[in-house]
Amino acid sequence: MNGREVLLILAHLFRKQGCPVKVEEAVELLSFRWRFGTPSNVRRMLTVALQNDLISREGELLCPVFLFDRQALGPDLVGKLQDSVVVDTKFEPMH
Repeated sequence: MNGREVLLILAHLFRKQGCPVKVEEAVELLSFRWRFGTPSNVRRMLTVALQNDLISREGELLCPVFLFDRQALGPDLVGKLQDSVVVDTKFEPMH
């Protein structure tokens, strides 16, 4: 998965849920409702995003560090990404 895909997934999350979002709520939405990946892959993706300063974490709350409301999302782009979420296993999941 590249940075653009992570950015689009996070932009979708924050547009739908607003800011901040609880970690467990983000995992539930991204993995079970929207089916972007398994819960462990979603947690790894959040860890990657945190390490690359796309999001910030304060306790159990996640906030975007990018302008999620200005990121251009095509109407079918998020749907195309749903099956392509594969995060490298070298990252530990966010707990």
